[in-house]
Amino acid sequence: MILVCVDFSDLTESVIDVASSLARRTDDELLLVHVAAEEPELVGYDRDPIGAFTPDDRAKVLAAEHRQLSEMAERLRASGLRAEPLLVMGPTVDTVVAQADRTDAQWIVVGRHGKGALASLLLGSTSEGLLRAASCPVVVVPPHAGDHGSDGSP
Repeated sequence: MILVCVDFSDLTESVIDVASSLARRTDDELLLVHVAAEEPELVGYDRDPIGAFTPDDRAKVLAAEHRQLSEMAERLRASGLRAEPLLVMGPTVDTVVAQADRTDAQWIVVGRHGKGALASLLLGSTSEGLLRAASCPVVVVPPHAGDHGSDGSP
């Protein structure tokens, strides 16, 4: 099992390309995981003047993200790979590590967004957190991975 972290950013396709290449080499299944932000503690039932989400708005966002994730998995299956989508909520690093452990993942593939050294130092990052916490190898796809003529190899 290869756990693929999907955040729907511009880097997502490169992450999926690297994970697909790895899956073809290892004959592993792909688990496309999107960790949605946890529910905010205070959510109004009417649209707030400052534009806060209602529970219905949140449900629509989650449904759209799940649909997009499912479409990605379907494209991978159409290309001959085994792939399943999974949308979960929680703190990103802890949730990804828990899913990797639960599924006995052999690899985690994640993108690194390159927000800069200061942001990484102060806030940490998903890729760095996974490198520290995961019990399996973590493949980190750098920003602009596809811009350098890469063949998608990890």
